Amino acid sequence: MVQFAVAGYARSQGKTLVRFGPTDLVSCRTLQGLTGKVYSLDWNPEKNPIVSASQDGRLIVWNALTSQKTHAIKLPCAWVMTCAFSPTGHSVACGGLDSVCSIFDLNSLTDKDGNITVSRTLSGHKGYVSCCQYVPDEETRLITSSGDQTCVLWDITTGQRTFVFGGEFQCGHTADVLR
Repeated sequence: MVQFAVAGYARSQGKTLVRFGPTDLVSCRTLQGLTGKVYSLDWNPEKNPIVSASQDGRLIVWNALTSQKTHAIKLPCAWVMTCAFSPTGHSVACGGLDSVCSIFDLNSLTDKDGNITVSRTLSGHKGYVSCCQYVPDEETRLITSSGDQTCVLWDITTGQRTFVFGGEFQCGHTADVLR
């Protein structure tokens, strides 16, 4: 039944059905404005924004319902690999080949060029930051994984590590931790 509904919707909208095995998808919107490869995205289903991280050196926050950009954040390092929304959607985090995780407060003032400055930098990994994820329902705690064979639980308020998984405290990681 769902298969026919998706196919019917696609036809009625002049869209092309994309087949992924047992799942059929229809492109509803195309987000335009990125000039580099998109390496990561996160969606906050509570408020419908999407954040994307691309190799053009920007994080872009989109309204998923209208496809409009709400924020375009110039990153300190263009080599970004990951991004994540905080549970409330008030901030975004990103990390990459600079080995740090940068936090941006979406409610902060912008500079004269419209950029949001970094509100917190989490430094301590010895390799690239491959993934960052906020602890569910906790605006002040975040976990990162890295090419240095560690995962770190951070206290964003202080910028300090709360716990290190792996690395010199062997917990089973013997290679890069990707996600």
